[in-house]
Amino acid sequence: MEALKEIRKCQECGAKLVGRADQKFCDSMCKTSYNNHKRALEAKSQPECIATIQKTLLNNYRILTELRKRGEQFSTMYLQDLGFSFRYLTSAVQQDGGLRCYCFNQCYLLGNQSIILIPETATLEQN
Repeated sequence: MEALKEIRKCQECGAKLVGRADQKFCDSMCKTSYNNHKRALEAKSQPECIATIQKTLLNNYRILTELRKRGEQFSTMYLQDLGFSFRYLTSAVQQDGGLRCYCFNQCYLLGNQSIILIPETATLEQN
């Protein structure tokens, strides 16, 4: 007499699974859909301020990355006009009388009226 096999079902749509014993989803679309729903629920459980800060940091990073292609010194007013927020950064280091600010791997020196982008090779050597 054969032992009763447990019927395995897809975690997203509930379809019967055929194949590997550790299989959880019937196809890649169900796996993607399941993970998207899971991430959305996790995002809803976070305080609103975390999402706002993450969005601001990513915007700052995008701005610094684009400016790096165009030069090395920019006025703080110009950056603010682009939507840059000086309130949020990932780290700061006091060095040689100046403040090196980081937004992830983008480094800049903050002056009174301007910022100077530090070349990426210089930031890698300092760390």
